Amino acid sequence: MRQRFSLLGLLSVLAAIVVFASACSGGGQNAAGGATVVRVNERDFRITVSPARIHAGNVQLVVHNGGPDTHELILVRSRARLPLRADGLTVDERVLEHVTAASVDGAGPGAVRRDWLHLSPGRYELFCNMAGHFMAGMQAELVVE
Repeated sequence: MRQRFSLLGLLSVLAAIVVFASACSGGGQNAAGGATVVRVNERDFRITVSPARIHAGNVQLVVHNGGPDTHELILVRSRARLPLRADGLTVDERVLEHVTAASVDGAGPGAVRRDWLHLSPGRYELFCNMAGHFMAGMQAELVVE
């Protein structure tokens, strides 16, 4: 009987530690002030976004250039295809001025940039608009619910 109580006590302590540790870690999802952290990695003409689906509200955008080339990141609210310039290689940013939510200019190799914003529900496009990068595949989507 005594061993059973000891085992139950040990399991209770372990459960409390697991609950406490997960509450403290925040799972990488919340920044100071309760903002959702969205991690963006730019590398080899690809953009990855994690998580790719979030709730509306305050967001901390953490952009890491993990590749050897300089990149920028533009985040726009979008319902349709992005308009290209006459060169067919870059997005016409002038058309997007009213829907641009964030812009991170010229992040060199290894650089990490942060931006804080408030996002409303909708579909957002993230892309690098340096010459040829967009058409090479440097684009991703973020869904805000």
